[in-house]
Amino acid sequence: MFLMLKNTKVMYFDLEDFVVEVIREDLLPFAIRSNITSASKPKDILHNIQAVKSYLSSRMLSLSRDNAKQIYAAYQIPQTDSIDDRVNVCIKCKGVSIQDSYWIQDDKEDEEWDKINIRQNKLSDILDLSLSGFSPTITTNKICPELTTKGLFRKGWIHIDDSLYLLKSDRTSGYINTKMEVLASRILDCFENKIETIMYYSDIKGMMGGDAYVSICKNFVGEKYSFVEAWEVMDYCKRRDIDFRKKCLEQWGNLFACIPVLDYIIINTDRHTQNYGFFMNNETGVIEELAPLFDYNCALVADYFKRDARDTLSQMFNTSETLKQLAFAYINNTRIEFREDKFIKLVEEYRQYRHIFEQVYIRIQELGII
Repeated sequence: MFLMLKNTKVMYFDLEDFVVEVIREDLLPFAIRSNITSASKPKDILHNIQAVKSYLSSRMLSLSRDNAKQIYAAYQIPQTDSIDDRVNVCIKCKGVSIQDSYWIQDDKEDEEWDKINIRQNKLSDILDLSLSGFSPTITTNKICPELTTKGLFRKGWIHIDDSLYLLKSDRTSGYINTKMEVLASRILDCFENKIETIMYYSDIKGMMGGDAYVSICKNFVGEKYSFVEAWEVMDYCKRRDIDFRKKCLEQWGNLFACIPVLDYIIINTDRHTQNYGFFMNNETGVIEELAPLFDYNCALVADYFKRDARDTLSQMFNTSETLKQLAFAYINNTRIEFREDKFIKLVEEYRQYRHIFEQVYIRIQELGII
């Protein structure tokens, strides 16, 4: 098997024969870059195999996600969650993903990237199944974005005109998480001189099980860049003895510092290391940009239920720092500007959430942005 980046072979592997050969170290995924050794000792060979398996396994949909079991059943995939089983599924679906341009090519076949690129080609439509869990369909086409779309909330991809969109929903009776995601994106739009933030829109989607309230956002990954999750870069930095935070602040300054500050403002309790990241140039393998902020369906929920979550532990660096502590640690590195006029208009539009806006405004004042 070859691990490919578009049409470039970056690694050969044969898990049964315990063979891993790096072809392009500079184009390897950051999850395994600088983590494959050429030594021939048994422990090094086992390390290489485990590293490759861990990477392939990490690309797959977790069974803990809403409706994941139904998706596995539709593709006639065993509903087990061991690393070896996940690796086998990854290989069968060629490891294709919306978020990057890596994939797996059988060394006995001659497929080209253009034929399996799911950002460009027609998707296997299982949106109804992904969002509601209801569908009698069994499909044999395993090149499908649902098998490599991460996260715990129900979600699915769909083509609208010439663009690709992600639809998300949740299981609460009032779709609270989904409604708060839309509102959080509108609040973030009231700030300038900040990292780019993805806008979410609301809609009602007719499903087999009835109407569902959904949030919709446009895919932000194109053909020039691959999205690299923060945990991959953090692990790579540890292997290279690089200070991840210092490196990010030196390279992106205000934009990087905006992440914990904005998350505190909207009380986003779910900014874990798969929920933010970077853009890697597919031609050079170099990380060039911060990816936009996305995924806010755990934001504002504490405010909605009138709970104080400021001292909730942040997951951004997997440390013991709280949301509030991290925001205040980075606020002086930002150049964020608050558009109070836009905020006031938003308050008028969403009068039913006035108590949420009051708490958001208090946190903005705390940070001295006003």
